[in-house]
Amino acid sequence: MIWSHLNHFTKTENWGDPDRINGTLLLLLDVLRDRWSASFIIHCAYEPGGHSQNSQHYLGNAVDFHIEDGEPFALQICVMTHFLKGMNAADHVGLGIYPEWNNAGFHLDVRGTKARWGRLGEKYVGFEEARAYARIKGL
Repeated sequence: MIWSHLNHFTKTENWGDPDRINGTLLLLLDVLRDRWSASFIIHCAYEPGGHSQNSQHYLGNAVDFHIEDGEPFALQICVMTHFLKGMNAADHVGLGIYPEWNNAGFHLDVRGTKARWGRLGEKYVGFEEARAYARIKGL
């Protein structure tokens, strides 16, 4: 039912099981996409395994994606944090940044509390360390 209220996403994208995705996550993502005016490419959302212990993906509360807008990833990180703050959502979501993915991208979840992190290779690092890495590497 929630799918009919979205402007930018369909059930046929890489959600895993689209019927298990949290509606709040979908609405948040749809508003972000509306403000961004660029394509969001979904990598995964609901998955029953393959993520860290207690992953929000296992609950349908998380999505991994990248944005195709032609801008450097370091700038995308700034825009993402700006939009989340402007939507009063920043203190209620988990935001991970992954500059070393084939297409540098984001993890976004609706856990209800603020969480931030980065990942470089197989190592989880602080958000600011991953942001600095993206800036230094020109990503």
